[in-house]
Amino acid sequence: MHHISRLSEAVYVGMCRYVGSPTEVRIRREVTDTEEVVFRPVRIMRGFDRMISGSHREGFSLKTSDMDSMLWLPDHKVICDLSQISLYHIPQHTVILMECEDLPPGFTRLKMMTPSGNQEVKSSCIHLNGEIYISSLLFRTTFLDFTRSISTLCRSSIQHGPCATLNLYGYEADFAYCFQSRHWPIEALPWIQRCQLKNWPSERVLSAIVNEGCHVVPIGSAPERDREWRVSFSGAEQKLVYSMNHCQFLCYGLLKIFLKEVIDQNNPSCLCSYFMKSILFWVIQCDSSLHWVPGNLLFCFWTCFKVLISWVYKGECPNFFIPQNNMFRVKVVGQAQVSLFEHLYALYNRGIPCLLISPTIGRFLNMAILHGMLTFRTDANSLISDVILDVCLYEEIHNLEGVSMRCHCNVYREHKTKCLNPMSYIMVKSMKRCTDVPWRECHSVTE
Repeated sequence: MHHISRLSEAVYVGMCRYVGSPTEVRIRREVTDTEEVVFRPVRIMRGFDRMISGSHREGFSLKTSDMDSMLWLPDHKVICDLSQISLYHIPQHTVILMECEDLPPGFTRLKMMTPSGNQEVKSSCIHLNGEIYISSLLFRTTFLDFTRSISTLCRSSIQHGPCATLNLYGYEADFAYCFQSRHWPIEALPWIQRCQLKNWPSERVLSAIVNEGCHVVPIGSAPERDREWRVSFSGAEQKLVYSMNHCQFLCYGLLKIFLKEVIDQNNPSCLCSYFMKSILFWVIQCDSSLHWVPGNLLFCFWTCFKVLISWVYKGECPNFFIPQNNMFRVKVVGQAQVSLFEHLYALYNRGIPCLLISPTIGRFLNMAILHGMLTFRTDANSLISDVILDVCLYEEIHNLEGVSMRCHCNVYREHKTKCLNPMSYIMVKSMKRCTDVPWRECHSVTE
């Protein structure tokens, strides 16, 4: 048992250096969070609100880390119940009702309750049984054309699921045009009770998630279902990842790397990293006996791996928020399911040594195996120097820097006077960097 604990600590230290130490991960998150806080008023004034999602927002900095964006019209309000229409001001707000009857779990129709003044939304509307609904297919097509019209960089955008995907300087970026609802969907109400029963996440995180609501993205449960929209919990998932301790976060990283370098080594499977994240959510919530500490990292990973095998065998991947939504329903079926199970079961029979197949994880394990007397310090102060942390901070800020970051220096000063909660050192540095330019330069850019 001591041997496994030592290997776990070796992998923990290796992953901290590969994925990021607790402080590095916090820096990445807070820099992005700060950018959103500073520029949200500007974006809303321009007609769109935005939330950055993807693995980079979660705190990863891998070669495959994506930085996706969800964009929505802030004056379009999605409600889950007709009684909520009284919360909004008409005609300033366009109200849209979610209808989930006779649809697969996790999907909805969007019925227009009041007219929209947005041309793209109006172009996406269809008439059905005397009512006006927004077609997800027309919405995707309309906003793909809108994206292509923004600039020459965006002309090569293509449709990828609910997103418009474009290549920016060698990196793929996904833009999901959607709608936001400030209300927690009725279908997901049992999730609140489950969280309270299982004591995860904490009441504070749970309250923040429910108060923020959800999004609806333009994709149906099947290609021909062009009137359906998928309920997205991206904001909730981000808060859940933020609430993890670092061992849990690194286990998520292990699952992502294991999927890419071992499961998908020769042929891409029908799995994706979202399924890995869902497994981790379920394991954290339902297995309170697990000790999420560095010396137990490999055992925690193996627990998640066994859940994956069980799900593939049964052909079931319950959505964390709406378990009736089986996310394997279309993807992991037939011969693909059989082949995937055989592959996973063969890896399972090899035990923990199957991790040696991964070039990344194998390097961490071999370090411990070949140097039997080597000890691994897992305390945060031993993982990375202050100099590297400073470099990490300024690299993250630099990645967000640009003309758009310099154009609105007054936003920072206004936010600072209104903010009642003390800002962290990272937030202050981020905001100062975003706005610390001469008045003359800022004035000339905004003219």
